[in-house]
Amino acid sequence: MSGTARRGDQLTAIAREARWVMTDPLLASVTRLGAAVIVAAGPWLVSVIALALISVTMTPVMGFAAVEDLRLTVVYAFCIAPLAAGPIGAIAARRVSAAIEAGQTGSVAELFLSAAALSSAVAQVIAVLACLALGIGPTGVAIGFVFLTGTAALLWTSFAVLAAVRAFGFLIAAFTGGMALSVACAMAAATRGPTTEILIWCFAVGLAFCVALSVRHVQRLFACRWLTLGATFLDLLQHLRGNAVLCGGVLFAICGVWIDKWVFWFGPDGVRSAAGYLHASGYDSVMFLAHLSVIPSFAALLIFHHGDLIAAIDRVHAALAARATHALLREAVQDLVRVAWSGVFTIVIVQSAVTIGLVLMSPVLERSLDFSFDQFLMLRIGFIGCFFHAVMFLSCAMLLVANRTRHFALIQGAFLLLNLTLSVALYLAVGVSAYAFFISALAAGAVALYAAYRALLDYDYHLFLGENDSLYQK
Repeated sequence: MSGTARRGDQLTAIAREARWVMTDPLLASVTRLGAAVIVAAGPWLVSVIALALISVTMTPVMGFAAVEDLRLTVVYAFCIAPLAAGPIGAIAARRVSAAIEAGQTGSVAELFLSAAALSSAVAQVIAVLACLALGIGPTGVAIGFVFLTGTAALLWTSFAVLAAVRAFGFLIAAFTGGMALSVACAMAAATRGPTTEILIWCFAVGLAFCVALSVRHVQRLFACRWLTLGATFLDLLQHLRGNAVLCGGVLFAICGVWIDKWVFWFGPDGVRSAAGYLHASGYDSVMFLAHLSVIPSFAALLIFHHGDLIAAIDRVHAALAARATHALLREAVQDLVRVAWSGVFTIVIVQSAVTIGLVLMSPVLERSLDFSFDQFLMLRIGFIGCFFHAVMFLSCAMLLVANRTRHFALIQGAFLLLNLTLSVALYLAVGVSAYAFFISALAAGAVALYAAYRALLDYDYHLFLGENDSLYQK
């Protein structure tokens, strides 16, 4: 046996042992939690952790301006990528979950490849338009930015599909390996006179490696039939058109988080970097940190959804399949309501404790991060605003459980419009502040909570009548 074959057998044996170890109940729970965190905020964790390491090591070598362009390239890439990958990835993940549940997994790999290609192409088109509108340059930075944006869209789509196929352990391994490669490439470039362009490509290499591993893993789980790839792509486009309301709601949700930043970027206090990126560093750094505080809620919701919530929904559908009486069906619906709100309120209580702790710790964060007094005040308001935004997110998730996609899109659109209006109005009145996001999240959170409560109580009505699209098709 050749040395290469022996090494391959050794790696296979190690992987087999690792899978056996990870079947331990405690480690399996840790794996699900880690995967949930990565799915919920993996790309942002990439930008925060990797950029922190690169900034500390590269600023003395390259100077502040060059490293700032690197940071803004990553921020813009992860701002634009979800605009394409969010709606497309959501529909693809739904299709993959439905195919697996029905036992028809023949098109899973093709769905993944189609969604990945479409999201990456759309994201790169938006990135090119941003380069032309802002005059981003030099050419090397612009090309690297477009490529990084497309790769980030692939990463978002990969996370959504891997979560749908429950490949949690692989998700953690691929993510960790890709991020380690990014940092290693950047450290290697540091010894050879790094430039902003080189560091952008170093960063993109790790993301591309993670995506490549994800594509390979999905193809190993589900054989890809290349001859049907075109038909699957057209089918995906048809489902995107058929779920335009849901796609619009997801797009509104993403834009709603960013709209206050965009207002300040294009306002009088916005600053243009050497490469042409607009930003408002005083506000951005504070709000990015505040948004990271709600990662526990997003991760907990993913675990709750794949656990108790799905089980409660299945019990309702089992009652329907068994032709249960209306009384028994209502009992199953009431059980679903109890499980749903028990899980949501548990997540809210935990998130409130996290938020209170961070608000109390904000003076320590201010000193360690060298924030100004105005940033300190924005940080506290930002933490509280993100808490209410998490409540809105959880409530909107319950709306989607009841298939109230129109209400979901309406609430997300209202939040986007309110955040935009208040950001402009308060900016003109008091200057840069986090009050617009706080007030918008508070109002939208209250409306979403009430709408979700009503929707779950009438789950059987919406299932049969209110959201039964077949009744309205000619």
